[in-house]
Amino acid sequence: MFGLADVNSFYASCEALFRPDLRGKPIVVLSNNDGCVIARNAGAKALGIKMGVPWFQIKNQSYREKVHVFSSNYALYHSLSQRVMSALEEITPRVEQYSIDEMFLDLTGIDSCEDFEHFGRRLKAHALNTVGLPIGVGIGQTKTLKPSIKACFSIP
Repeated sequence: MFGLADVNSFYASCEALFRPDLRGKPIVVLSNNDGCVIARNAGAKALGIKMGVPWFQIKNQSYREKVHVFSSNYALYHSLSQRVMSALEEITPRVEQYSIDEMFLDLTGIDSCEDFEHFGRRLKAHALNTVGLPIGVGIGQTKTLKPSIKACFSIP
């Protein structure tokens, strides 16, 4: 079995990690030179802010909540990505980085020790406690097949 760990709203979560006052508030991260929205958290999505929209088109709009805007910080995102990878490696037999915020997990043998859902919940808690970033985990028979609904979960 394989898992896929994905950091929730990665760039926005990284920015909020060091600003606890922004938890639950709308956050967007802009591309190089602050051109376009390249990341947004659930709060920003709820306000209707779309991915890829040029910042100049929406920066003067009125939203029902203040939108917290960050210029992208790729050195920070890389560092936190490596920390998430290390945290997952601490309790997973093999981890393969797929993108900056996604990692494939080889779960061979895990089911002889604990059920996959329990392991996924433990993995999520470990990443949150170790790095401070929320992750979702999906589990399936291959890396490329969509995880079965039964084995796919995300923990708030």
